[in-house]
Amino acid sequence: MEEKETRDMLEDVIRNQIDGLSDLEQGSKEYTLAIGDLKSLYELKIEEYKSRMEIDDRFRMNEKELELKRAQMLEQKTERYFNLGLGVAQLVLPLLFYGSWMRKGFRFEENGSITSTTFRNLLSCFKPTRK
Repeated sequence: MEEKETRDMLEDVIRNQIDGLSDLEQGSKEYTLAIGDLKSLYELKIEEYKSRMEIDDRFRMNEKELELKRAQMLEQKTERYFNLGLGVAQLVLPLLFYGSWMRKGFRFEENGSITSTTFRNLLSCFKPTRK
């Protein structure tokens, strides 16, 4: 609100200054001073416009940075869940595999010996740990 009021006031002063030029005689000292004042007012208006645009650009950049950070956080969250699921799968799947083969292999209790050569060879490899 205050920014608009300041901008409007500056534009009103410039408008009044331009209107006042018609009352002055061209080439006179007052006319030259009025032109100098008008030039200063326009420079002030240009600087005000530049600063407003710079603030708007910074605001837009901050919004874009926030959006980028949100996207990165979502990506990191997804990656964490994926890595957690992968870690659980790396632990659970070998245990399920070993449990299945161990159940099949330990059927030797029926006759008291390991009869399957496959199970006998795999028995030494059953270690539910990472290599």
